[in-house]
Amino acid sequence: MLAGFAGMDAVARTRAAWQAALAPLIGAAAALGALTAGSTAVAVATMAVVAAGAGYSFAVSLRFSIAGLMVALSLLISQGLFLTPADAVPAFLFATAGGIVQVAFTLAIWAWERPQPEPVWDWRGGVADLRSNLTLRSHALRHALRFGAAMATGVATYRLLGMKEHGFWVPLTILFVLRPEEDETMHRLVLRAVGTALGLIVATALGEALVGDEVVVALVLAVAVGFAYGLLTVQYALFTTAITVYAVLLADTLGEGALHAAGQRAYATAVGIAIAAAAFLVWSNPGRGEGAAEDTALARPEPAR
Repeated sequence: MLAGFAGMDAVARTRAAWQAALAPLIGAAAALGALTAGSTAVAVATMAVVAAGAGYSFAVSLRFSIAGLMVALSLLISQGLFLTPADAVPAFLFATAGGIVQVAFTLAIWAWERPQPEPVWDWRGGVADLRSNLTLRSHALRHALRFGAAMATGVATYRLLGMKEHGFWVPLTILFVLRPEEDETMHRLVLRAVGTALGLIVATALGEALVGDEVVVALVLAVAVGFAYGLLTVQYALFTTAITVYAVLLADTLGEGALHAAGQRAYATAVGIAIAAAAFLVWSNPGRGEGAAEDTALARPEPAR
């Protein structure tokens, strides 16, 4: 599922290229999660480094940042499932294969619609953006360090609280709401809370109403994923609603009661929101006009990067 978010704003040919490039990275992150899940200290340190890299990807473009976030998301899910080193190779293969399936679907769309081509990569511009933001006055670098620390805190928190079932939903919340700018982060915190509440209501009602009807549940899961893909860059609260319905119903399908899964989702989301909000209280951005470097992804996002 994760590779499908790459290049969502692009035409099919470019989107397929991004998904193909991202698939093995998602697989590698899943394998890394399996290798580091057994130790809390190692898991926290690994997440801090990988998440910081994902956060710094905002220096290039929105498209590049989504790719970075999906790699971090693969790591946190793998760690959160408490996989073992023996699972590393299967995790890599399954995660990569899932990305390749996304590529196949995208290529089928490209063959059908044949849109006008667009540039796929802009290596020179991307490298220039990364170099220009290597200063603590840059919102992008500050976000990278803040994001890495917040994600690591999220991992440490759910492990110290003994949240073994769905603890990874804590850093998952942080990943989706924490952004380089404080105003945008606070806005997304509100949308996350509203969307999660609505999604929990819908998912719980559906879970209770569709007990034993696996075919209908499978269709609802497919629809929820479709809405999640379609709404991510359109309306974040609605995306959160869709992905919450998917997560809770999936947990219910795997044997966990919908009510219990909904309670776990609400608790983890609340903890994640608190950590994300605290991140800017601990270390805010410089005042307007104080930053020397240009925060490229916010000022002039270029889809080709």
